[in-house]
Amino acid sequence: MSRMSEVQKRNLAFIFMLCVILMLAVLLVWNLMGNKGENKNSAEGAASSSSAPSDGGQQSSTPSSNATGRGDHKCDVPVAPDKAFSAELPSDYRFETTTHGVIYPISAQYGPTYKPGMVVGYCFAHNPTGAALAASQGSTIVGDTRATEAELRGLYSSRIAADLHSAPNSNTERVNARIAGYDIENYSPEKATIGIVVIAKDSDGKNMGFKVSIPLIWEDNDWK
Repeated sequence: MSRMSEVQKRNLAFIFMLCVILMLAVLLVWNLMGNKGENKNSAEGAASSSSAPSDGGQQSSTPSSNATGRGDHKCDVPVAPDKAFSAELPSDYRFETTTHGVIYPISAQYGPTYKPGMVVGYCFAHNPTGAALAASQGSTIVGDTRATEAELRGLYSSRIAADLHSAPNSNTERVNARIAGYDIENYSPEKATIGIVVIAKDSDGKNMGFKVSIPLIWEDNDWK
């Protein structure tokens, strides 16, 4: 019986992590659908595949009336002209870990370059690498108990942020998972779809991998 209880406990923790990632994906899909028809100019850039949804465009930037963790900070991450469509892995990448034990990459050069609090960072490079790092953080950080509502609101577009009201996360279950890579499924300067590759251990301690597609838009000089 003790063996079954431990297995069930680990499975519940793993399911929680999946739910967190899928919840963010659903919110971001809603974001893109809400911007449908606003901007049809989506010239395709360098991408490893083009199977991602193509509907939707960039929403006009409108300041949110709700405070976010960004404050008045304006993002301005320099990108060399020859790196505008580059998806290369940053040479300076390192890893952060959420309170739930999910490991994700960050880069001092490509983002996040602005981190006003303990956890959530903002300001990513305007290229595929920056979009991939933004998707990596965004797909994991929403489950971190240290992140405040205002900080999380800063991760979303103005349309979603205005309606975002998250309760404090008191779940302390840990999972053994990490962001192992990314796939640029679709990219243009206005929007991107990033496949985040996750490696996690199942209840028997065996590695299992899966990929989650995260759509992003470029708004207020940052990926959201």
